[in-house]
Amino acid sequence: MNIEQVEIKLIVEQINNFIQKNFWFDFSVDSYINDRLTITGGLSLSYPPMIEIYFSEVLFTLVHTTWHTDTSKSVITLLEGEEAKIINRMFGIEVGYQVFRFAPEDCPNELGYLVAAKKITYKIN
Repeated sequence: MNIEQVEIKLIVEQINNFIQKNFWFDFSVDSYINDRLTITGGLSLSYPPMIEIYFSEVLFTLVHTTWHTDTSKSVITLLEGEEAKIINRMFGIEVGYQVFRFAPEDCPNELGYLVAAKKITYKIN
């Protein structure tokens, strides 16, 4: 694991820690322009977002435009090992991209919504 992957894992952990302080969380694809994807989330999509998650240098996405999550579990994970290899081969993910999985409520763990990107950042509002 290189330094970049360690930093990405730390960001994913920070995002999960923030989200898991809430009883529920809803997400929405806010924008997808060129190779930048912005996903926002909060207690309700009717209110301003509590968090904005930015993916840059996006290669691939497989997400619904809105979804609900169970905050008792990790909401976003970085795929690693054999699981990452399988997804990389299945969807032609190029070397250098990280695959992130969102876990929507009522969706089996092995499924979920996928984003392949080189970078992830976030902002808490």
